[in-house]
Amino acid sequence: MSFREKTAWIAVVTTLVVWSVYFAWFWTDVAGQQLDGGTVLTRFLICMGISLVVMVGLNVATGVMTAKNIETPPDELERQIEARADRIGFKLLELLVPVGLIGGLLATDTIRSAFPADPAGSVALIFANGILMAFVLTEVVREAVHIASFRMTA
Repeated sequence: MSFREKTAWIAVVTTLVVWSVYFAWFWTDVAGQQLDGGTVLTRFLICMGISLVVMVGLNVATGVMTAKNIETPPDELERQIEARADRIGFKLLELLVPVGLIGGLLATDTIRSAFPADPAGSVALIFANGILMAFVLTEVVREAVHIASFRMTA
């Protein structure tokens, strides 16, 4: 397994574990109509910190174990894999963001009525987390394309 494939695995597993927990907390709060901006921000920062520490730590450890591979520039195949993953990721993001925004705009009145204590803040939190979810999903798909491409060429 190449160094770049290992980093893709690290990104996929870490992102799925950490951000699944974050979004489970968030959507549970939304379903229970208990959104609190301070709590959401704290959870976001904790999840971002955990992701950063785990990914950097595992990538450094992987780089140390495969020192000869870390410094080599990507070959033509790796560049093609990267380009394919980027194309698929950007197309997915171009689809998810507008669909999410349009869906959010259509649900704005429902969100406002569900959170009468802070209707504007709740709409903003749900919109921001919807966009964040689109980015996280796109990154997972992008890295999964890396893995699948490396597996198909191996």
